[in-house]
Amino acid sequence: MINEHQLRQDMCEIARMMYDKGLICGPAGNISAKLAQGRFLITPSLFFKQRLTPDQLIIVDDQGNKIGTPTPANIDLQPTSETSMHLQTYKNRPDVGGIVHAHPTYCVALSVAGKPIRTQVLTEAMLFLGEIGVADYKTPTTDQLGEEVGRLMRSHDCVLLPYHGVTVAGKDIWEACAKLEVLEQTAEICTLAAQLGGEQPLAQSHVKDMLKLRQRWGLAKPSDHNLLGTKS
Repeated sequence: MINEHQLRQDMCEIARMMYDKGLICGPAGNISAKLAQGRFLITPSLFFKQRLTPDQLIIVDDQGNKIGTPTPANIDLQPTSETSMHLQTYKNRPDVGGIVHAHPTYCVALSVAGKPIRTQVLTEAMLFLGEIGVADYKTPTTDQLGEEVGRLMRSHDCVLLPYHGVTVAGKDIWEACAKLEVLEQTAEICTLAAQLGGEQPLAQSHVKDMLKLRQRWGLAKPSDHNLLGTKS
């Protein structure tokens, strides 16, 4: 049974954590969590997430419509304009209970430079993230972007949106937030490794061992085999 009161508090805490760690700034970023079949708790649009209070969060249905009894604090607020990417992910991934969308500096910088985020540079990233999906560029806030994210989320937990940010899914919002932090650390390591002369690829046998561990831990995704590809 989901405790909605606690979930609202947790979402506000995560929003502040994301801001404090520089993963979002200004009114950027959004968070959602599954309440029940066809009901989702989501952050409001164009709102400074670091100032969120639990009663400002909004409940939407699976079409993105604002539902439920409004509170005095959210009666004039609307769901995030990126609601589509959240709903498409939940539609395609019944196992997902929480999603975070952010604009981490190193992740975005690598996307602008056309460089991949290679989780092979960090064993924790290989284990917890798997391969990072890379979306085709779509205009933010559009259904086209939502559909593209939803498509990639079928086989990934993390999707990089070029010139935009990242969207990360987890079994709950805390897992999604943890993956987001590991993802940005991985992007920073990729950047620093390039500045130091380039990555020295981990042996394929060691990558295979990590993929076996993902399998044993129930974390495997259809895209995992791509981690055995050559360094690009």
